[in-house]
Amino acid sequence: MKRVLYITIIALIGVTFSANAGMKLKLRSDLSNEHTATFGNHNLKSNMQLKLPAEFAPSGRMELIKGLFLIGLMLDVTFPLGDDFTSFAGTGFSGHAFVAYMVARSIMLTLSAGYIKFGDKDFGSEGEGFSQTWSHSQIPILLGLNYLFNMKGALRAYLGLALGLFILRDSYKYTIFDQTDEQSESSSKFGIVPRVGLIYMTAAIILSLEVTYSLIFHEAEGEGSSNLAHLGILFGIMFALGN
Repeated sequence: MKRVLYITIIALIGVTFSANAGMKLKLRSDLSNEHTATFGNHNLKSNMQLKLPAEFAPSGRMELIKGLFLIGLMLDVTFPLGDDFTSFAGTGFSGHAFVAYMVARSIMLTLSAGYIKFGDKDFGSEGEGFSQTWSHSQIPILLGLNYLFNMKGALRAYLGLALGLFILRDSYKYTIFDQTDEQSESSSKFGIVPRVGLIYMTAAIILSLEVTYSLIFHEAEGEGSSNLAHLGILFGIMFALGN
């Protein structure tokens, strides 16, 4: 009987030691796994919170970089200047298409073509048996260069100069009593266009506001005449080609 009791006690002691050893091993394994998971999560969190330098941080807007091509459209209101020009042309409206190339981050090369239709001028009176309507339009084809100033944010100002060809067209309509006669003539003249403007860059497009002064080397008819000149206020939109 004592022998059976001794064997039972020894067996219980052995089971107890085995259970304690298993619990310690499991506890160490859990701690090791928990430490590994915590370390991994810490590294992942640190990597996700890594801050990039400002020049590499995404701005959410288009950037004007060297080699970028752009296309765009501009609409404007044009005001003739000088007594001679305003005597046969009223306020005009125009549209222009252009392409641009970024020679450098601050230098933009442009090529544009447009159409400007000035308001008609009427002379005489049909009640007196005589009337005359004078119409004037222009097609400017210009090569230009803009210098863009470095500014913070999405807004950039620029100064520019364009030069090129102005195709001028004048139409006359005469009415003398019941007889009507129409005539027109065209000519090509050289002109220069200094300009100043602002562009606003978004993620997909660029918006622009520009003021131009066009000087066309063409003598208007009449004594004391001067070269043709007009002031334009243009609103435009540009799209980038490629990346």
